Amino acid sequence: MKTRVFCFALLLSINFNLHAQVLETEDSKPLLPGQVELGVGLEFQTSKEGTETALPFAFELGLTKRFTFLVEPVSYTSISPKLGNGTKGLGDLELTLFYQLLKETKSRPSISLSAEVKLPTTKDTLIGTGKTDFTPFFIASKHTGKFFTSLNLSYTFLGKPQGVIVSNLFNYALGTIFSIDKKNIVFGEIYGNTSSFGGHDAPEGSVTSTSPELTGGETVGAIGYGIYVRPELLLSLGISYDNNKAFLFRPGIEWTFGGRGKKVQPQ
Repeated sequence: MKTRVFCFALLLSINFNLHAQVLETEDSKPLLPGQVELGVGLEFQTSKEGTETALPFAFELGLTKRFTFLVEPVSYTSISPKLGNGTKGLGDLELTLFYQLLKETKSRPSISLSAEVKLPTTKDTLIGTGKTDFTPFFIASKHTGKFFTSLNLSYTFLGKPQGVIVSNLFNYALGTIFSIDKKNIVFGEIYGNTSSFGGHDAPEGSVTSTSPELTGGETVGAIGYGIYVRPELLLSLGISYDNNKAFLFRPGIEWTFGGRGKKVQPQ
C-alpha cells in the first residue's frame, strides 16, 4: 500500500513533466493550419524517494489559424522507489485543445485558452490513478527583444482514486526563451502547483497519511539549452530541480513540418 501511495505522489509531482517541448510552460502561438509538430523527450528523475524514467511523445496539429490540437501519450514509464516494489509500463494519455483568443500586438501579449483531458490509458495502478483529470488553461505570451515569455494559470480537477484523499490543484508556470542567434537558444522557467490537500494535512488514519509528499505543493525551477540543427529541427537539454529535492534531466527532439508557410521560431 505504501508503494501505491508513493507512486501516486510521484504522479502528482510530475504533472507538468510529460511534454517534449523545451518549456513545460505552454505558449500562445498556434501552429499554422495543417502544420505538424512532433516531439519526444527522454526524462530521468531522481530524488530521495527513488527514480523514474519516462518516454513521452507529443503530436501537435494546427487545425485553423487559431485552433491547435495536442496529443501526448507516454509510451513507457519506469518507477523505482527505494522502498517497496517498482513498476514498468504504458503511461496515461493527454489531449489538449488550444484556442488563440487575441493575437500579440506591440502593447499586448497574445492570449490563448485551452482545455486538457488526461485519460487513464494505463491499467497499472502504480503508474496511473485510473481516473480522468480535466485542466482548463489561461496562456499569455509576449516577445520582448530576443526574449519570448509565457505565463500559464490553470486549475486541475483531479479524478479521485478510491482510498486516496486529494484536492484539486491550482497550477502556475512562467517561462522564457532567449534567442542567442538563429540557431541557439537558452531557456528558463519556474512552475508548480498548490497542495493536493489545500494546505491541510491528510486526516489521521487515511491512506495518504503515510505519504508526506502528498501534504504539500510543488515548486520547480528549470534551465536549458537548445540548438536548431535545421530550421525545422530542434535538439534540447533541460535540467530541473524542485522543492522535494528531485532532479530531472530531459534531452528532447522537436520536428516541425507542413502547413501553409513556416513556423517562426522565437526571436
